[in-house]
Amino acid sequence: MNAKRLIVLAVAMANLGMLAACGSEGEGGGLDDRPLPTPAVPTPTRISPEQLAQQSAESAGYSLKALAIEDPAQAAAGYQPQPDTRLVAVRVELSNDASDDVLPVDITNAVVSDVNGVTYNAVAGARDGEIEAGELKKGERASGWISFVVPQDAQLKSITYRIGLISTIALTADLPAK
Repeated sequence: MNAKRLIVLAVAMANLGMLAACGSEGEGGGLDDRPLPTPAVPTPTRISPEQLAQQSAESAGYSLKALAIEDPAQAAAGYQPQPDTRLVAVRVELSNDASDDVLPVDITNAVVSDVNGVTYNAVAGARDGEIEAGELKKGERASGWISFVVPQDAQLKSITYRIGLISTIALTADLPAK
């Protein structure tokens, strides 16, 4: 065997020895298959659409209260609902009771549901006294009106306020009697 082949064979044998050591269970060998430690940062609980309708008005340190309902609501100057619809406004209080994460206040996060499960999105600028957009830190509250345009015959049941980009938290409260 010539010297060149002998060197190539020696290098190949050395590589095989190193690969075998990596796969063994001794010191320095093998992969550490223990689970990585989980971070201490709290994460919102993800909920299914079925659970969404069953959420209470308090979750993850946040709360929603439906304080009053105007049905039909007094429209803001210049706002006119479409024929065969009515404007409904719900006075709400949003609270960040215990979460270190801010609670975004944005009416587009709110929907009302009727007795048949049909939901209606909030409408901006439809009623004076609308809740102001912003963020609530721990211990802060905000209140104001959120308006909805619904069919004339809709029988509304509840209001839901969703927190997170993919509805990670939902606060649902029954609407007060008219």
